Amino acid sequence: MLDSSKEKQKSETQCEACPIRSMALFKRVPQDQLGHTQNHRSSQLTYEAKSHLYHEGETSTHVYTLFSGCVKLYKTLKNGKIQGLRFATPGDFLGFQGDLEGTMHHGAVALTDITVCAFSKDEVYRMICEHKDIASELIMKNAKMMAFCQEHLASTGAKSAVESIAFTLVEFNHRLKQLNRTNTPPYDNRPIDLPITQEDLADAVGLTAIHVNRTLRQLKQDNLIACGKGKIQVLNEEKLKSLAHFDPNCLHVSNIL
Repeated sequence: MLDSSKEKQKSETQCEACPIRSMALFKRVPQDQLGHTQNHRSSQLTYEAKSHLYHEGETSTHVYTLFSGCVKLYKTLKNGKIQGLRFATPGDFLGFQGDLEGTMHHGAVALTDITVCAFSKDEVYRMICEHKDIASELIMKNAKMMAFCQEHLASTGAKSAVESIAFTLVEFNHRLKQLNRTNTPPYDNRPIDLPITQEDLADAVGLTAIHVNRTLRQLKQDNLIACGKGKIQVLNEEKLKSLAHFDPNCLHVSNIL
């Protein structure tokens, strides 16, 4: 369901000139067909930070490609606690689930101001049927998501607090660095602002905010990270990767289609 109080129509980016197409659903669509496939898009919208793209338990009429900004995907447990599922970055396809006609299994809230490309669910069926390139990319995106979920589950279930927090930070940082390399040449190697609070991080790793705060202070004292208001920077990526037992190759999915 579109949050009309926060939603704003914007001048739409044409798919032929999309700066994130190499990361998004239309990645494999030939250049000369982009004008046609763009007709599947309902609109391009902006949302303010902290507003919802959709709520869990509601019926959403659209799915979305995240064009800019970051989004937190989460699920509310029966005891009222929030379990963060992942932090979405530009190019991610949001709101797609096995039962497109049912209620949303999770919620999506903007961590920053965001822009999304909206597709009605009816158009998703049509896109998949008419364009094998889009169907193939959707399969690959879901394969990558499965790889991430497996690593995230291992991180939250079998690692120590510091290892789990380090994994979440370095994995998020890794994806944003990949985006920077793709979209803003020449690549700037300065630390990236991860737009997450200690509460967001606590939700993601299943720990209390107090425990997360204590762990972040230690990582900061070790000069591995820097913390500011509503943001965290990774200062020593290699040491944090070692601490987290993070191997970027574990999240790589070969293009077999």
